[in-house]
Amino acid sequence: MDAQLEQQAIVAAQADPARFAPLYEHYFTIIFRFIHRRTGHRELTADLTQQVFLKAMLALPRYTSRGLPFRAWLYRIALNEVRMYWRKKKEVNMEISAIEWRGLVQEVGVEGHGDEEQRLLRILSRLGEDRQRLIELRYFDGLSFAEVGQVLGIGEDAAKMRTHRVLKAMRDQLGAKA
Repeated sequence: MDAQLEQQAIVAAQADPARFAPLYEHYFTIIFRFIHRRTGHRELTADLTQQVFLKAMLALPRYTSRGLPFRAWLYRIALNEVRMYWRKKKEVNMEISAIEWRGLVQEVGVEGHGDEEQRLLRILSRLGEDRQRLIELRYFDGLSFAEVGQVLGIGEDAAKMRTHRVLKAMRDQLGAKA
């Protein structure tokens, strides 16, 4: 959906919630995958995804475009839903595909050896929640820095700077034989 069609769909849904369906249909799959990656359970993912779209539909009259894709706003709602769920459960879960993992491995500069990848995984698991979230959104969910910023409530430059700092810290730890 291009930006103009998206904006038209948003305006239509703001005027009449019954016209939310095109937005739901367009974004359902990416939001479902985003949540499933963090839960690993299809039924739970389906429940949380429905909750995200319900909240989005109810909040849509207050939505204003800030020059970023609508999906970034949905990601923010989804991330909050997942956080609330895991906070109640006192657990964290994340599924990563081989392709997503490979992107991070290349960015950090790991040679592709199993031992180095295992060390990188340990380093990633030891990062604080905020630092992990930056890496997840950027490398595993493929969001732009502007979208990462919107999801996390920070500016694009701050998202870029923080992400690069986390990557540097990970590289440093790898160099220190973590």
